[in-house]
Amino acid sequence: MTIAHDDRPRLPADPSLISLTYHHEHPLQAFEFDDTLEIWTVTARIDADAAAEELLAHSDADQETLDAIQDVTVGRMSFARVRMYGPDDPFEAMDSHSQDLCRIGETVLDVASGQWHPACEDVLAHPAGDLLVMDRVILEPDWRGLGLGPVLAGAAIRRLSNGCAAVACEPGSADGREMTEDQHREAAAKLGRVWSTIGFEPFRDGVYLLDCHLQRPQDLLTERQQEFTALCTAWRKARSLP
Repeated sequence: MTIAHDDRPRLPADPSLISLTYHHEHPLQAFEFDDTLEIWTVTARIDADAAAEELLAHSDADQETLDAIQDVTVGRMSFARVRMYGPDDPFEAMDSHSQDLCRIGETVLDVASGQWHPACEDVLAHPAGDLLVMDRVILEPDWRGLGLGPVLAGAAIRRLSNGCAAVACEPGSADGREMTEDQHREAAAKLGRVWSTIGFEPFRDGVYLLDCHLQRPQDLLTERQQEFTALCTAWRKARSLP
């Protein structure tokens, strides 16, 4: 993936200050599918204190200016980790959560057995481990169009996919816009190309898979991170920052 250099400085804040916060909550005493399905929310943001420290380091900003700085929300992501080896049926757990997870479950799992679908086993290098579903990746409008989605999603997947055999997603618009059927297809195709830049491959029925046991996704993420570093450097140069 390449990013036009002229577009890099237009971001509203220093992208190098972005951090990811992970949130998962569960009761100590498991209820229904709590031990089988984990829902993770990942927030990408720039912390106000970090932004204030950065401003103070490179300017003579007064305290009133520093106090006025607020957190900047960059985007949010949601993931579902499906534990394939108990205690509950993985597909039933996915079906109980949402239609989106149900559709992905019907595609990558054998519904009758609750195990990997034979077609999925055929394409995975080592079909043993849990399933991670990338459910939503939504960037705020000011942060779109510069390749941040893949690097943010790839970073989150790297931390959430330990012990997983694959990551699944169903590319499509997730920001609530009204779209025609043709627009949905176009958006899905475009997003499929976007997610391929971190290792997702078309599987079937609109679902894409990332094989956690291959080196290629790691190499692609390294490339996206290098592009992100170039984006940060360009932003700072445009503002004459070191």
